[in-house]
Amino acid sequence: MPENDVLQAIVTNLEKINGRLEVIEERLNKIEQRLDKVEQRLDKVEQRLDKVEQRLDKVEQRLDMVEQRLDIVEQRVAKLEQDVLVIKQDIVILKESNKELTRRMNAVYDQVAFLTEFRTEMIMFRDEVYKRFDNLEQQTGRLKEGFEYLRDISVEHEIDIRFLKKVVRAS
Repeated sequence: MPENDVLQAIVTNLEKINGRLEVIEERLNKIEQRLDKVEQRLDKVEQRLDKVEQRLDKVEQRLDMVEQRLDIVEQRVAKLEQDVLVIKQDIVILKESNKELTRRMNAVYDQVAFLTEFRTEMIMFRDEVYKRFDNLEQQTGRLKEGFEYLRDISVEHEIDIRFLKKVVRAS
């Protein structure tokens, strides 16, 4: 019996060990299930990370494009600044030219005013000359009339003188 007891003890121990093994196997199964879930979650996390990486790649590409565009904008701004400097220089030149043109226009206005005044004086002088000429014509006309009158009188006097000479000779 002792052998039976030993065998019985071994069987009992084996049953206990089997029970424990079953519990351990259940726990291992649960752990494996949990690990599977963790792996699934990790796979999902990896997929999400892949998507995030893809998005980050797209963002980086966009940033590269933005940087390129910004470089172009900076170049254009630099060119615009140069153009503005040229325009400012042109404005200074135009202002000086405008001052010179204004000075010349003022001189032209002064000359026009002088010529207008001169023209007015010439018109007045012409009118005065015409008046004097008309007066001279009138006086010349009167003188002609006077000369004609005097000529007529002198002719009459000459006739009278001839007549008187004839009378004096006849007497």
